[in-house]
Amino acid sequence: MTAETLAAGIAIAFLAAVCQSVTGFGFALVMTPLLTVAWEVKPAVATSILLGTLALFPLLGEVRGHVSFPRIGVLFLGFVAGVPPGIFLLERLDAETLQMVIAGAAIAAGLLLYLSPSLAAGDDTVLLRLTAGAISGAIGSSTAMGGPPIVIYLLGREREIGRFRATLLAFFLPASGLTLAAFAVVGEITQDVLLLSAAALPAVAVGIAAGTIVRRRLGPERFRTVVVGVLVLSSVAVLLSASGALG
Repeated sequence: MTAETLAAGIAIAFLAAVCQSVTGFGFALVMTPLLTVAWEVKPAVATSILLGTLALFPLLGEVRGHVSFPRIGVLFLGFVAGVPPGIFLLERLDAETLQMVIAGAAIAAGLLLYLSPSLAAGDDTVLLRLTAGAISGAIGSSTAMGGPPIVIYLLGREREIGRFRATLLAFFLPASGLTLAAFAVVGEITQDVLLLSAAALPAVAVGIAAGTIVRRRLGPERFRTVVVGVLVLSSVAVLLSASGALG
């Protein structure tokens, strides 16, 4: 790992932590596309999963008393079912194809998140929960970006911002832990992944604190627009890099 990659990873982790702190999601959506420009794809995905999991712990105080655990349980069952095919894709796809998949998923996620208030429906059946969880598991274990299916699903069902953020956090902790364990089993948690994660942890902590301040001063609609803009621009850069247009 080069010093430039290490510095880029630390800066990207800070930005991702700010997004996570403000919205309750978005760590991997920001970190994965940007880090794949500066580094190899598979360790970038693994680092995003590891740091994203650690970034959840300081925010868990918001969960108490605000979460529907029966809903979370069904979503998580779906997630478990989606992890094996996602890991299969991660292991079988070459780096360039995986870059294209990550960039395409990020762009689609950004557009869906931007349009989600009009897309999210009010139905809340067990089948829909399982489906959303399974899609999240497959995408999350192959690209680290399994958040959007859950975010979009909950936007139409958790109207209060505090409950929405708390439910996301309560889902992502076990889901990220499971994905992290799967990555360890298939050998994707390498020494370089651990090194970058350790170096970026202070930046993550500062980013979470900064996000708390931003959350008090910035309206959620404006911030979401900024996040989507960064996401789409970074994903376009990944697409260009994967196709050989950069570097």
